[in-house]
Amino acid sequence: MVKVSLLILMCAVILIAVFMAFRLVGEASRSHSINPELGVVNGTLIDCPSSPNCVSSRATDDKHRIAAIADADGLLWPTLVDKLSNMVGAVLVANQDDYIWVEFTTPIMGFVDDVEFLNDPESGQISIRSASRVGYSDMGTNRKRIEVIRNALSAGH
Repeated sequence: MVKVSLLILMCAVILIAVFMAFRLVGEASRSHSINPELGVVNGTLIDCPSSPNCVSSRATDDKHRIAAIADADGLLWPTLVDKLSNMVGAVLVANQDDYIWVEFTTPIMGFVDDVEFLNDPESGQISIRSASRVGYSDMGTNRKRIEVIRNALSAGH
């Protein structure tokens, strides 16, 4: 009787794992077809959603807040696109005078995250917003990515 119960439990666990794997693959696939809400509104990047899968230098709460990139001498902005293009999974979508948008696709599951930069030479700051397109939590991926970018920029100067 114990062996039968253990076998039923193992089958249930396997079925749940398969279901969750298919769900993750479906969410990753869906992230490629979503038109994200992003861009510049009234001279600033849009706010993060309430979910914890976004960081922004515009946010005021600890969950979403990340420091802008200091660029007082204006030397980092011209190098940003080159640094981003060398990153795994990065695809440059928009490169305007004061705005950059890059899509990052995660290597294993294929989730798409949107990373935006807005240059403000007068303040000497580059504003940042990095958000996952789907899901609720990103396990800190967007925050870590911005810190990698920040470190790459400071290493070059």
